[in-house]
Amino acid sequence: MATEQETLVKRGPYKSGVERKKQIIEAARLQLIEQGYHNFSIRKVAKRVGLSAGNVQHHFSSRLELIAAMLDYVIENYFTEFDQAIANIKDPKEKLFIIIQHVTRDLTTLNTTVFFPEMWSLANHEPEIDELVEEMYRVYRNVYERLAIEINPALSQTQAENFALFLASSLEGHTVFIGHNKKHTHACEAVITMAYNMALGMLNSGNIPK
Repeated sequence: MATEQETLVKRGPYKSGVERKKQIIEAARLQLIEQGYHNFSIRKVAKRVGLSAGNVQHHFSSRLELIAAMLDYVIENYFTEFDQAIANIKDPKEKLFIIIQHVTRDLTTLNTTVFFPEMWSLANHEPEIDELVEEMYRVYRNVYERLAIEINPALSQTQAENFALFLASSLEGHTVFIGHNKKHTHACEAVITMAYNMALGMLNSGNIPK
């Protein structure tokens, strides 16, 4: 059996490596937010975190791999927030409201207002990144799909998918209108109410294309 000291030695580099990856991912996220997609490169991310480009590539061999890790990091954080927000909630309708509320309020933050449109810009120019962004949103839409079936078990899988696609795109589209320091930021709470009422109306009626 390994001694405690041997265990600590074995865990040390792994823990250090995980923390370093998180630092690089966070630096990449800030680089995209503060400097834009046209200034996004491994070299510039490395400079921000105080490493050489080679050191960053030790953890992420390519710019694409770094972006994939960054998107995973972002969506995992959202899921953690979702789980915490609905941890003690039983009613799926209430869960849906809380998630719509959380997502919509998040649109008004500076980081979200800038980060996602920058990712959309990257995706528009690079097919491989477009695939990564689509995968991130697919995972996100699964949340709405599951809740749709919970609220109305009579829905088909296709209806649940169509509902999730419509709701996700409707909410994300508000970024340019109610985002940070936008003209209609003040309308955030009204948007939450309308989005929820619209979503619940569709689910209760089952009037969703098959």
